[in-house]
Amino acid sequence: MANFIYYVIYVINWIIWLYCIFIVIDAIMSWVPFLRNSVIGKWLDKIVNPYLNVFRKGPIQKLAYSTGIDLSALIGLLVLYFIQDYSLQWIQNILFRLIG
Repeated sequence: MANFIYYVIYVINWIIWLYCIFIVIDAIMSWVPFLRNSVIGKWLDKIVNPYLNVFRKGPIQKLAYSTGIDLSALIGLLVLYFIQDYSLQWIQNILFRLIG
């Protein structure tokens, strides 16, 4: 059972890492309009934007409109890194305590 928990945590870590890479690529592609309008750019937008739209509300949206700087990618990455580094470790420790 312990090996299964390690495997599940490893897969979740890998998925979060891959999603972080997608966010970074999407942010870089936003600087170059012809890359953003490519097939890969549109595909990345469909994957990344629903998550980043959660952070594009309130004061961050006002900041983006007034300065032209969208910090939602940075905030989204920080949240994912927190989940990856702290929350998954916490869940893993709880599961190991439950199974003994």
